[in-house]
Amino acid sequence: MPNWTWLILHFFHTLALGLWVGGIVAVGALTAPAVFGIASSRPEAGRIMASVFRRFDAVIMGCIAVLVATSVLMIAWFGRLSPWYAIEYVAIGMMSSSAIYSCAVISPRIRRLRSSGQTGELRFKHLHRASVLSMQFNLACGMLALFFS
Repeated sequence: MPNWTWLILHFFHTLALGLWVGGIVAVGALTAPAVFGIASSRPEAGRIMASVFRRFDAVIMGCIAVLVATSVLMIAWFGRLSPWYAIEYVAIGMMSSSAIYSCAVISPRIRRLRSSGQTGELRFKHLHRASVLSMQFNLACGMLALFFS
C-alpha cells in the first residue's frame, strides 16, 4: 500500500517547483516577447507586464511557502536528507532568497520609477536588469532542484 502522506507531500512539493519554473518560462520567454511585440507602445507593454509580474510575484510567494513547508515535513517525517537532496534544498533556498529580494526590493522600486514616468533612466535599466538576472538565476536553480527532487 502506498504511503499517502509521502505521495501528497511530494506531489505538492513538485507541483510548487514545477509551477514556479514553468511560470518563469511562460512569463519570461513567452508572454513578455509577445506583449512587447504587439503592444502599441513600450510604456503600454511595460504596464501590461507589470500587472503580469505583480500576479506572478504572488504565485512565487505561494510556491515558496509550499516548498518550505513540504521540505521541512519530508525531512522531519521521512528523513529525506542526503547529499543529493541537500543539493535540491540549497537550490530552493537560493532561488527563494533571490525571489524574495526581487519581490520585496527590486519590484517595488521598478513600480515607483514606472509610476513617476522615469523608465528611461539608468536606475530603471539597472533595476530591470537585476530583475531579469534574478529570474534567470531562479530558473537555473529551479531546474537543478527539479533534477534532484
